[in-house]
Amino acid sequence: METQKRNSLETIYIKDEISRCEDIEEFKTKIFPLMVNQQEEWEKKIKEIIKINGYTKSKFAELCKVSRVSVDKWCKGSIPKSRETFLRIGMAAHYDLEHMNQLLMRYGQYPALYSKSLEDCICIFVINKNYGNETIDKYDYILNKIKETIIRSDDGDTENLTTSKFDVKLSEVQNEDELEQFITDNNAIFTMSYHKFYTYVKMCIEANYGVTNGNVFELAESQEWSSSLRQCVSAINQKKWYPTRNKIISLGLHLSMDHEQIDKMLQLAHMEPLCAKNIFESVIMFILEDASLNNVLDESSDDYDPDELLRYARHILEELDIPEVESFISELPEIDDEW
Repeated sequence: METQKRNSLETIYIKDEISRCEDIEEFKTKIFPLMVNQQEEWEKKIKEIIKINGYTKSKFAELCKVSRVSVDKWCKGSIPKSRETFLRIGMAAHYDLEHMNQLLMRYGQYPALYSKSLEDCICIFVINKNYGNETIDKYDYILNKIKETIIRSDDGDTENLTTSKFDVKLSEVQNEDELEQFITDNNAIFTMSYHKFYTYVKMCIEANYGVTNGNVFELAESQEWSSSLRQCVSAINQKKWYPTRNKIISLGLHLSMDHEQIDKMLQLAHMEPLCAKNIFESVIMFILEDASLNNVLDESSDDYDPDELLRYARHILEELDIPEVESFISELPEIDDEW
């Protein structure tokens, strides 16, 4: 309890400091040093995982399906760039559910596993079954198989279970065939879990771009968004799989959303709000705060340009050397006009 209270106070303090920064140089001077402890803790943790399991760095990289260079960077304090990477690290470490959630929340500042998310549901299953060094391969295999075969629909008579009851039912699943049947039987729950998220995204598209019927895919095509982001919004349009955390943040920038709207999207996708103690997300918070102060997000202004936030975000991110930036910035289109 004391640790949670301390972490909460630290987060509030960092958020307050971010709001006081007037430019990116002040942000780097004041905020980055506050993140040092997080990087030092992560360096200690990842080295501990590798040592306890008797892995070489090359073997650990192979299990996590990343490069040896990535593992070298982690061992020097570089924090992995996505929640999915943390999941793979936890599976490679043979973590149970409790330790996996601790890894996600403490070291990645990400939400715990959520059984009504299809991907997380499968992750919980393979963790509980303890497949050893085959856990990650098993997770990928089951996930891809089910994605290819399951038919998703808004219809269905599935019982509206609480998450705790749903957790119990999932824990009773004994094998892969039963898991596939469990997911099929609870198709409506997986679909409806993100219905409010899809609806909110479409509403924001209509408000910010004047696109009728929430046609996000046509918007993505016309604005020449990256292929991976187009796939993401196509899935939203078809009410399929929910995007990853960074995809949601990227989508928010593309739709010229403010901090509150992005937090709302994350909440509807069963994720925590933007986290000031995550070095990458602290930068996003600064971008949104500064853009708001400069009326970049004022839709009522005659000079409002929904692409201006993208230009500013790219301008700021290109000046930084943090792990998430390289992959994230590839989602942002190169726009000729300068900030």
